[in-house]
Amino acid sequence: MGPALLAESHEIEATFAAARQRRAQLPAVERLAYDKHMAWLAQAHAHQIEPEGNWRTWLLLAGRGAGKTKCAAEWAWWESWRDPGSRTLVTAPTLGDIRDTCFEGESGLLNCIPHQLIRDHNRSLSEIVLVNGSLIKGIPASEPERFRGGQWHRVWADELAAWTYDEDAWQMIMFALRLGKNPRMVATTTPKPKQLIRQLVARSGKDVTITRATSMSNMANLAPTFRDQIMAMEGTVIFRQEALGELISPEESGIVRRSHFRLWPHDKPLPQFELVILSLDTAFTEATMDKRSGDTDPTACTVWGLFYYEKRNNVMLLDCWDARLGMPDLLRRTKREMSISYGDDGDTALIKPLFGNSKPLTSGRKPDILLIEDKGSGISLRQMLEREGLEAYAYNPGRADKLTRLHIVSPIFARRMVWLPESSKHPGQPRNWIDPLLHQLCSYTGPNSIKHDDYVDSTTQALRLMMDKRLLDAVQAKKDEPPKPPPKALSNPYAA
Repeated sequence: MGPALLAESHEIEATFAAARQRRAQLPAVERLAYDKHMAWLAQAHAHQIEPEGNWRTWLLLAGRGAGKTKCAAEWAWWESWRDPGSRTLVTAPTLGDIRDTCFEGESGLLNCIPHQLIRDHNRSLSEIVLVNGSLIKGIPASEPERFRGGQWHRVWADELAAWTYDEDAWQMIMFALRLGKNPRMVATTTPKPKQLIRQLVARSGKDVTITRATSMSNMANLAPTFRDQIMAMEGTVIFRQEALGELISPEESGIVRRSHFRLWPHDKPLPQFELVILSLDTAFTEATMDKRSGDTDPTACTVWGLFYYEKRNNVMLLDCWDARLGMPDLLRRTKREMSISYGDDGDTALIKPLFGNSKPLTSGRKPDILLIEDKGSGISLRQMLEREGLEAYAYNPGRADKLTRLHIVSPIFARRMVWLPESSKHPGQPRNWIDPLLHQLCSYTGPNSIKHDDYVDSTTQALRLMMDKRLLDAVQAKKDEPPKPPPKALSNPYAA
C-alpha cells in the first residue's frame, strides 16, 4: 500500500473511531434508534434511500413488491424521531389500508420502529406517539374533508394512484403541509395513468423528485413463487405497469384506440351527408356550470355526419367543443349551432370548424337531430328550446352507465367506421381541435379514469342513436349479404 493510500486508510479509520465514540456517548434510547436506522441503510436498495436535493415531494414509482412500504415507513419514523414533538401524517386509500398496511403490515411502522421508542399506539384513532413526543397520525384519503384543520411537518402518501378522490385529497394535504422549515412528502405508488400522477411526473426536477424501481429489484425478499407468477404476464400492459412500474399512457388501456379512426383527406371534398346529428351533454345542474371554478363539468357538443362510402354507412366528426355556459348562453349557443350547414358546395368543402365560420352557410346540411340527454339541465334546455320553436330529441340511456355505453358503440370504432377531418398543416394527423375529444375517448376506462368525460357521453349517445335506428351496423355483414343502401334523405313532404 502506497503512502497516499495508507494515509487515507488511517483517516477513514479515525472517522469511524470518532463515530463509534459519539455513538457510545448517546443515551440508550438514542443509541437504539441510531442502530436501527443504520441497520436499515445497510440493507436498503438504492431506490429506497432518500434522494439528495431540496425536494418537496419524493415520488416513488415502483412495481409490486419493490419495497415501497418498507422504504416510506422507515423514512417516516426516522424523520419523526429526528424531529422531537413533530407531526407526521400517514394516508392511504382507506382506513383499512392505513391499519393493515401502513401501521400493522409486515413492512409497516409498528414493525419498523423499535417498540422501546413507542410511548402509545391507539389503534382506534390510528395514532402512534413516540417517546420523544412526535405524533404519527393516519387519515384515509377516502375522506378528503378530514384533512382540513390539521397541520403537519411531513406526509407519507401510500398507493397514491389508488385514491378515489385523489386530486381533492392532494389539495387538502398541500394546504396542511405547513409546519417546520422544510415540510415534505413521500408518495409511494404503483403507477397508473391518472391525471394527478401525470402532473407530478411533469414536475420532476422542479419540486418533485422521482425514484423508479421494478418488482425484480426486491425479488430476494419475496416469495420464490412470486417471480414465476409475474413473469407469466411478461409482455402485457399489466406487467409493464404492475411489475416494471411504468407509467402507461392512458390511451393504451382505453376501449377505443386512435388507430380505430380514419382520416378524410384535407384536399378531398366532404361527402354528401344523409343525416347530421348535433349531440349535447349538458352539465347536470346550473351550479355545476360556474365559470369561476376550474373543476366544474363543462357542456360538451359533438356534431356527426352520416354518409355512404365503400359500400356501407360511415360517420364523420364535423365539430366538437366544450364550454362552461349558464343556461341563457347555452340556449343561444345551441340555436346558433343548429343553423350551421355542413357538407359540400360544388368543389368546395364546407365545414364550420375547419374555417371558423360564425354565420350560417348557404349550402350543405344543417343538423337534422338535436340530441340532448334526458337528465338535469338537459331537460330544462329542451323545454326552453321548444318555446323557441326548436325541438330536441331526448336521449335516455336507461340503466347503462358511461362505461357500458362506450362498450356498446365500441364496435363502430373497431370496424373503422368513424372518420376525422385531416389537418392541412400536419398530414396524417386530425385537425387540432379534435385532440381533446380523442384523448377523452381513448383514455376512458371507467369512473375517475379521466377528470372530464363529457365528450364520451356526447359521442356515445349520438352513435347509439344511429345504431338503434339501424343506420350503423356494429356487426360485420356476411359476405353473401348485399350492402344496405344509404338512408333516404330527410325532407318535408309538405314543403312548397
